[in-house]
Amino acid sequence: MPHPARRALFGLAVPLLRPAAAEPAWPVRTVRVIVPYPPGGGSDVVARLLLPALSEQPGAPAFVVENRPGAGGTIGTEVLAKSPADGGTLGTITIGTHGTNPWLFPRIGYDPVADFSPIAVISVQPGAVAVPADSPLGSLDDLLAIRQETNFASSGNGTSGHLAGEVLRVMGGLPLVHVPYRSSGAAWADLLGGRVPLIFDNIQNAHPHQQAGRVRILAVTGHGRSGLLPTVPAIRERLPDYLVESWNVLAGPAGLPPALTERMAGMIAAAAATPAVQAKYAELGMELPRSSPAHAAAFIKQQLGFWQRVITQANIRLE
Repeated sequence: MPHPARRALFGLAVPLLRPAAAEPAWPVRTVRVIVPYPPGGGSDVVARLLLPALSEQPGAPAFVVENRPGAGGTIGTEVLAKSPADGGTLGTITIGTHGTNPWLFPRIGYDPVADFSPIAVISVQPGAVAVPADSPLGSLDDLLAIRQETNFASSGNGTSGHLAGEVLRVMGGLPLVHVPYRSSGAAWADLLGGRVPLIFDNIQNAHPHQQAGRVRILAVTGHGRSGLLPTVPAIRERLPDYLVESWNVLAGPAGLPPALTERMAGMIAAAAATPAVQAKYAELGMELPRSSPAHAAAFIKQQLGFWQRVITQANIRLE
């Protein structure tokens, strides 16, 4: 769980929420939760970890994940935006769909603010920079010293892995070249197969490969070292202004009744207080911060502004 100093994400105040215990029945019996990425990716893992704990609560519907990947997450996110605001459809929105894609793609089929009803931030997680176990790059210092053009893989354009590599390219003055893949699994397959020498991805995807001895994690991309990898340095230790963390927000389409968004946020707060959910998040190196609809909405607007500045100043473009 997050350190107390980070519970108000990025300085945003978060009111205490009352867990919903004896609420009236949900408007529908089954809620589809659109994940705009393939199965096995970071957003999919978060949704499948958290949603069962919500379904178990009194009066809650069954929450069912529906993967709708494509176009950097914009396809599934557009589906969410155009769904009826009746409580029957929710979805995960991310650093890609609501932080970077609005500034990277010439057109997306939704307004990242006006078309959604944010409910709560449901995960924050650092990324990892990894190389094959037999790579000549043995440390963060080795990475920062590269001078030959080096390809790096990510799970797709506009993802946190993509931006993590691009920001390091600019801040470190490194000759890194982005190679986007259709999924995290495809990117890892090429890294392990020797077809790409470097990957930026979520820590939850990198850690099992390091445990199996297949890769070496050179650094993490968050505020500091991860409890999952305490001996691995954060890039900020060498580049103090560097910070890239992936995140997920649970949201509905615009116009979702406030009573439902507040109730869902309360259900998430109740799940976050359980030892089982806390343990699962810790195992994956993720945080489940205290959040609310107002906090989530402010967080998204803040991230939009932050990534607009980064992408513009760094001249990051899709190739």
